[in-house]
Amino acid sequence: MPKFSEVNGKQFLQEYNGVELFKEFTPKIAKLPSLTYKLYYNTPAPEVVEKCIKLGRCTKEEADALIAAFNERYGDK
Repeated sequence: MPKFSEVNGKQFLQEYNGVELFKEFTPKIAKLPSLTYKLYYNTPAPEVVEKCIKLGRCTKEEADALIAAFNERYGDK
């Protein structure tokens, strides 16, 4: 399984249960309508995180926790 840096937005959401990770680590993002996520389907996940931080949708600490949780759950398996 890939690390966070190797997936795009669509993979993160559909293959790796990304919405549940949002709910757990970045609640502001989880509250957005799912239609909002489609804009980032073809964007690498790290770029999406940077955009969310810049837009104030999450903090760097929240994003780091989400990335660490993803890599722990899905990376190297």
